[in-house]
Amino acid sequence: MTQYSFKISNGGDFSDSEELPNDEAAWHQALRTVKDIESTLSSNGGDWSLVVHREGDPLYRIDVRAQKLN
Repeated sequence: MTQYSFKISNGGDFSDSEELPNDEAAWHQALRTVKDIESTLSSNGGDWSLVVHREGDPLYRIDVRAQKLN
């Protein structure tokens, strides 16, 4: 098992880590986390970033942006 950390940034930072079997499992965990982020988005806008690290090295980055156009 490999140690992965998930760092979420939206003006404040949050991080969590867990052991997972491989990069693909970490990717699926990141997608589940992004689904949780979506439920907190406001119609007024906002920016979120999720970075997955494998044993300290960046592996994936997912950015979510909500923006009111008018």
